[in-house]
Amino acid sequence: MAEASAQKKAPETKKSEENHKEKPKLAVAPEGTTDATAKPKRDWLTLSILVVSVLNVALLVTMGLVVSQMSSKMKEVQEKTAAIIDAANAEEKEREQAREKKKKLEAKLIGRDLEVPSQGTLYPLDSFLVNITSDQGSKFLQTQLELELSDPSVEEELNKKRAALRDAIIVLLSSKSYKELREPTGIKNLRAEVQKALNGLLTTGLVKEVFFTQFHFN
Repeated sequence: MAEASAQKKAPETKKSEENHKEKPKLAVAPEGTTDATAKPKRDWLTLSILVVSVLNVALLVTMGLVVSQMSSKMKEVQEKTAAIIDAANAEEKEREQAREKKKKLEAKLIGRDLEVPSQGTLYPLDSFLVNITSDQGSKFLQTQLELELSDPSVEEELNKKRAALRDAIIVLLSSKSYKELREPTGIKNLRAEVQKALNGLLTTGLVKEVFFTQFHFN
C-alpha cells in the first residue's frame, strides 16, 4: 500500500509541477516605483503651465505698457497740434481785427476829407499848383480850398489880405513831400497847418475849418 500511495502521489506531484511550469510568474515591481516615476512628470507639467502663464502675463503687461505709451504720445501730439491750430487762429483773428480797424480809420479819414460843409460862411480860394519833392522825381500838387469862417464879417478881411493868404498857403504846400502827403494823416495834418497859418494873419475872426475841394498829383 505504501508503494501504491507513493505511485498515486507521484502523478499528482508531477501534475503540480506541470501546473507551476505552465503559469508564468508575474514580475513584481518594486514598491513605490510607479509613484516615483509619475511625480516628476506631474511636476514638469505644472512647471510648464506656470511658465507659460507667467510668459502670457508678462506679454499682456508689456502690450499694455506699449499701448499706454502709444496712447500717451498720440494724446501729446494731438494736444500740440490743437495748440498750434489755436495759436494760428488767434493770430489770424488779431490780423483780421487789425485790418478792420485800419479800414475803419481810413474810411473815417476819407469821409472827413470828402465832408461837405453844411453850416457857416464859406470862402472859396482859387486853385493852387505847387512843386513838391518826391523820391520819383519832381511832382506837382494841384489843390483847391474853401474856408469856413467864424463870422461873415471875416470875409472882408480875407479879401483885403488875399495875396498874403495865398502866399502863406503856397509856402506851406511847397514845404511838403509827396511821401508825407500820401501818409494816412498827411492831408489831416496839412489842413490843421493851413488853418493855423491863416488864423495867424487874421484879426477880425477865425478860420473854423479848411476843406480841400481838389487835391491830386501830376
